[in-house]
Amino acid sequence: MTLHRFRKIVITPILILAFATGARAQQDSTTAPSSQQSGTDVPAVPPPEKTLTNFVEVGGSYRQLSNNFGDWSGGYARGVFATGKNVWNGEINGQREFGDEGVYMAAGDTYSFNQSWYASLTLGSSVSGFFWPRFRADAFVNHKLKSRKQLITTLGYGYYASKDVHRDQSIFLGSAYYFQKPWIIEDGIRFNVSNPGFVFSPAGFVAVTEGTNKHRYVTVNAGFGEEAYQIVGPSTVLTRFESQNLTITWRQWTGRNWGFNFVSEYYHSHFYQRGGVSFGLFKEF
Repeated sequence: MTLHRFRKIVITPILILAFATGARAQQDSTTAPSSQQSGTDVPAVPPPEKTLTNFVEVGGSYRQLSNNFGDWSGGYARGVFATGKNVWNGEINGQREFGDEGVYMAAGDTYSFNQSWYASLTLGSSVSGFFWPRFRADAFVNHKLKSRKQLITTLGYGYYASKDVHRDQSIFLGSAYYFQKPWIIEDGIRFNVSNPGFVFSPAGFVAVTEGTNKHRYVTVNAGFGEEAYQIVGPSTVLTRFESQNLTITWRQWTGRNWGFNFVSEYYHSHFYQRGGVSFGLFKEF
């Protein structure tokens, strides 16, 4: 299927539906700046445990950028399926950014060793789109603590290969605390090294969630940190700068097994500002 046909069949109907009834899914509520192309829609940190299982979701997004960087638009489809000790996930994301377009695809598995330990591995690649990674891998090990297993600590490793010469490796440290309903607090920091140049660029986030499963989740996420580089053109790279973002995610059940996911985002750096929304519909099974 060509990219033009993909946009016609998938992206356009989704965007029409989104604005007529008005993003990414719960994973995006934990996205923080990172030198691993944080300007794109590739999640920068692992999804929280509250992410749903056994569902499919489709949606679209639109964002405007300042300083003549144009706008972004796209559409996505993803699904999560649990079987035994495994939770499988997959997604396809068609996106137009900085005057180019491409499709990102990823798949992963989260495996529960016992009641206290679980781990995940996600691999991704893309077709076209200079802003997408050529290859990405993220692995995480998680440990549940306390009497209710309400404290979760996370250790992760990431590898990111851009479509130019840039390569990133990172270590992630994070935690999540589940209060008695309905509050969840999460934080994390990523220690990233980019090459060429061996550039160190740490970044972090803090997120607060209110809500309960089958009813509503509202998450406010603040991200901040340094970016070693961001590719904004086939031969144009922004380097060594600080950035911040604020994301509000509203996931609402409107029926027993279905609902919508609405994301509002603001991003700031001294190169440009970005703001926009995503809207998706999900169905559990």
